[in-house]
Amino acid sequence: MFGSRLRKIAFVAGAGTLASVAILALNPFSASATTPGTPTTTTVTAPASVATGHPVTFTASVSPSKTPAPVIRATGTVTFTITGADSSNVDCTGTGGDVVDLTNKGKAACKVAPGSLLASASPYSVTAVYSGDTNFGTSTYTFSQPVTAVPTHITITYDAKPTSQSATTFTATVTGGSGSLPTGTVTFEVIATNGSNKKSRCNPGGDDQPLNPSSDATPVAQATCSLAAGWLKVDNANKSNPKPTTTWAVRASYLGDTNHSSSSATKRGTVKS
Repeated sequence: MFGSRLRKIAFVAGAGTLASVAILALNPFSASATTPGTPTTTTVTAPASVATGHPVTFTASVSPSKTPAPVIRATGTVTFTITGADSSNVDCTGTGGDVVDLTNKGKAACKVAPGSLLASASPYSVTAVYSGDTNFGTSTYTFSQPVTAVPTHITITYDAKPTSQSATTFTATVTGGSGSLPTGTVTFEVIATNGSNKKSRCNPGGDDQPLNPSSDATPVAQATCSLAAGWLKVDNANKSNPKPTTTWAVRASYLGDTNHSSSSATKRGTVKS
């Protein structure tokens, strides 16, 4: 008989008469059936840590809390809530926003855009709430997502190649990661060598110069060090020194901020008479 099975039990009835009783066993598929409100478990996979400005995907998995697992899969939605330590909120991208439909594999992915998660708001509290459906009950999972400062990179350029007795402006360009904009200051150290080391100071404001957003398409910040004429000098040639030269070096050190780590770079050159 489809859907059931019979088990016969023999016993003695009356004067040694052998009789049998058919007992209806459990439906063999009933272990995989569901009832309204079957409990579920929701878990979320995420990176151990995320660097400031980098994109991330949080994937929620919904499974029945029943052994063996039901044949029917959970349907419905998962609602994500992402809140920083500073009470800022971050949304999932996509047409549904923070409310994401479950796939036929019982998963829902919340994609966070680049530039959304910041170390200054770390750690983030991430909560995924499964809505439940006609067969399965709701469930919730919450965890803490740390975000670290992103590494930075500095390049140094000049407006014109340094020459003897000329004014020069050096520009330090600080690049962060994935659309995050570094803030703070850059400390310049300028040394010209002509028999002895001569240190020069940026004007105005001294050696600590503020970072400002650049006009480039890529979000970077820049600080400038303007040096007056005479910061670098090459002696005139003479018999004892027929080919005088002066070397120079500029070091730019970014001090970092809550979202970006510190970094430094050095540029060198030689000027002949």
